[in-house]
Amino acid sequence: MELSQNTPLTLPLFLLNDEIETRNIDMPDLVLNVTLDETLLANLCQNPRADESVSITLDAYDLEVRDVTFSALATGSHQAQLLLNHGPILSAVLSDESEQVFISPPVEMMPTFDLGEEVEED
Repeated sequence: MELSQNTPLTLPLFLLNDEIETRNIDMPDLVLNVTLDETLLANLCQNPRADESVSITLDAYDLEVRDVTFSALATGSHQAQLLLNHGPILSAVLSDESEQVFISPPVEMMPTFDLGEEVEED
């Protein structure tokens, strides 16, 4: 996955339970959408050591409810974080006030940078 500034990041979220290993990746419970601003992208440009991870709390994000079982989350209280592990490998975690936890599958990522330099062709 390539990441660049001012682009959307969309991650599927699944309820963390005993059935998560057998879930269809194309049928998430929720979808987390966040715009990668300069600060968030800078935080994602880290590559933690193999025994470390970085947690980035999201202040602004949108949550799409895909499974009506969790429709209360659309108006309820919840918090989301991005987790960065060695690789770098990115995943998301969302928890709500009833202590339900949703996670995204881990994805390999590579931040890219637009330095505003245009390549001129001769």
